[in-house]
Amino acid sequence: MDTPRRTILKLLAAGAAATPLLGSSAAKAAANASPSRDSRMMGQAKFVDVDGIRTRYFEGGAGEPLVLVHGGQWPSTASARGFAPIFDHLAANFHVYAFDKLGMGYTDNPKTDADFTMDAITRHAFGFIQAVGIRRAVLVGHSRGALPVARIATDHPQMVSHLVILDSNTLAPDDPNTPERVDPAADRKPPTREELKAASLASRQTYVKDYLTDAYIDGEYQIAQLPKLAEVARRFNTARDNWVRENPEIVKQHPLWTRNMGATTWWMYKMKYETLDRINSGMLKAPTIIIWGYNDPTAPYTLGVDLMETLSKVVARTELHIINHSGHLVFAEHPETVSRLIRGFVT
Repeated sequence: MDTPRRTILKLLAAGAAATPLLGSSAAKAAANASPSRDSRMMGQAKFVDVDGIRTRYFEGGAGEPLVLVHGGQWPSTASARGFAPIFDHLAANFHVYAFDKLGMGYTDNPKTDADFTMDAITRHAFGFIQAVGIRRAVLVGHSRGALPVARIATDHPQMVSHLVILDSNTLAPDDPNTPERVDPAADRKPPTREELKAASLASRQTYVKDYLTDAYIDGEYQIAQLPKLAEVARRFNTARDNWVRENPEIVKQHPLWTRNMGATTWWMYKMKYETLDRINSGMLKAPTIIIWGYNDPTAPYTLGVDLMETLSKVVARTELHIINHSGHLVFAEHPETVSRLIRGFVT
């Protein structure tokens, strides 16, 4: 996908999201999508028990382990299969793992409403790494998946050889100019295949849409029909309402945190600020590469610059690459470029 139109801004420090699609009671009329159909992309799906949570994952390639942590949040169609456009590119040089986060894709929903937090997502991600026997790996996090990998890297530095961050306003320091996102309606019905495809093609989140193949759309559609999305939507809202009742002073100071969507919100703020504090105190040791889409409307590239400024002060080997003609899914829109950057940085 390298073209003369693309420009890459590379800053070296020397010495230094998916459209939510909800299930509803109507989804029970649809048959649960069969994971076996995943064989058309990324190979056959596997499952592993992570502390009692049945977790779907994909595995391929050989070499140094590399773990992909996808973005998105409850309830949406985001899953490990979102990495399909880049999976084989990375598997040519790494032993790649990609799993569905807690309560997403075909991974079980949280056991309790108290587990609707970024802390629980991070514990599950770390548990997955342990469950498949990985002792040291490259960790790659996109969007909502970047905060968990950064936290694991600060808490378990011996486990992380390199850190890769892709378009994440979740990890980046707060910016009052970051666009706000509206919470989805909890009673939204599952889309048809045609509606999902049309919405994906029309979305401003992506600039290059070549990766939106029929197989890719079909994977999103299968997840959109799962009754578990309706359950997770209801429970996520219940967890939010409980937090609001239990934290009136925080709500008074930070009213926007009461939303389920946003760059910083009730279910992730503690993890975010604790992780940034740990980074600023020097607990992040892994060489880190940040890759960002210049045309990302939900996580503007200036957030990547802010994150670079934060990391470069504590991690000597830090790089920032901003790719032109690319939206939020930079790894799907420009898989050859992104995989080449990761490969070159790690090897």
